[in-house]
Amino acid sequence: MNITTIRRPGRLVQDWRELEDADVPLEPMKFRVGVKPNFGLTIRQTDGGYDPAVIRECRGCVAYVMPVFIRRDEPGRTIIRDWTLQVPWDYSVEWLMENKKKNRGWYTFSKEYPKEEYARDTVLNHRMKCTLSRGDIREGLLLAVGKVPPPETYRDGEIIPIRFSILDQWDCELSVTFQMALVRGRYRANEIPKSKRGPLFSRPDYIDPVNKRKAPPAESAKEEKQSHIEKSASAGCADAISKS
Repeated sequence: MNITTIRRPGRLVQDWRELEDADVPLEPMKFRVGVKPNFGLTIRQTDGGYDPAVIRECRGCVAYVMPVFIRRDEPGRTIIRDWTLQVPWDYSVEWLMENKKKNRGWYTFSKEYPKEEYARDTVLNHRMKCTLSRGDIREGLLLAVGKVPPPETYRDGEIIPIRFSILDQWDCELSVTFQMALVRGRYRANEIPKSKRGPLFSRPDYIDPVNKRKAPPAESAKEEKQSHIEKSASAGCADAISKS
């Protein structure tokens, strides 16, 4: 051991920082990231003032809401590269994105009333890709969205285990299981499936038009009187001829 180096703590600190900046591991082997099975992280489901963990059927999508607590407990650093949600019936689940143009400051699942939306400062989606040192935490809601509803074998209110995983810089994956309650969509019972065929009376019956006869034009009083005189004269002439 170099005694001169020990007498110069400032130089020792500088050398230590240079090694850290170069990503050279200085911690004891048991504390190094990626060596221990839990790689120094605590991940758990939390209810600290957040909405409960639910799988909620919305109109047109399925919302996954997970209150989570993450903390780096040991010396060293954890670089979160990726995080995934494993849903047994849907492989297309994605993390919900914030719509900064139309609804800035909110994460929204459904635009229809009642809206399924969460304030940005309570959501972790945009804060998960990070580096955690000892004592650093991430706490809030993770929001994911899927397209495939849970199978009908799951009842409303049933607790379903969903697997959540984090991948670090050493390609080590830590997984925990969340217990999430299923909330079926209330509109399902009132919704009538639309038929591909048109309604039974969508087209009126065809009726052949009837030719209407035009009524003769009405005669004026003068013409009617003249016609009556002519008819009377004709009748008188006919009587005279018959008598002769």
